[in-house]
Amino acid sequence: MPVLENAFEVNLPKLMRAAKATGSSRLVLDDGDVRTVAVLAETRLAVFLGGQQWVVDIVPVQCLQGRVRPLLKCPRAHEGNFQSLYYRGRELACRHCHVLRYRSTLAATSAERARLARFKLLAKLGAAPDQPFAYRQPFKWRKRYQRQLTRLAGLTGIHYGAVRGWLQRQDV
Repeated sequence: MPVLENAFEVNLPKLMRAAKATGSSRLVLDDGDVRTVAVLAETRLAVFLGGQQWVVDIVPVQCLQGRVRPLLKCPRAHEGNFQSLYYRGRELACRHCHVLRYRSTLAATSAERARLARFKLLAKLGAAPDQPFAYRQPFKWRKRYQRQLTRLAGLTGIHYGAVRGWLQRQDV
């Protein structure tokens, strides 16, 4: 089952923030081994991915209080506007067209979801998955770090509790 974390994401709000910060409508997207160029216009987004140019319409959607939120229209003839489109299998489309799922929704048990949340929290704290905890980064809030460590301890307890239970069932 394909997961979102393995697909290249083209996120419109991130592109718009980067365009505003750099003052240029031409942006370079970098996702590890994939590097591409995007050109942002008023009503269209052009992205060069996989040796092919993709032109996606930007649709203004009315929000509350008279605001307008720009969304991307899926290049497939799909009924919907999205914040993000994903490049996978030489095609740019929404997550519904690619049948992409979040990794946490594919976890069968609560212990597996806790393991995934633990690894995600360790990565957020700047530690490797094999490390028991992460040291506080300089200039980071102490209270927030303590809350995250407490959450990490709980997730670690759930994860290793499931591992202990599995080992005990194997000994029987």
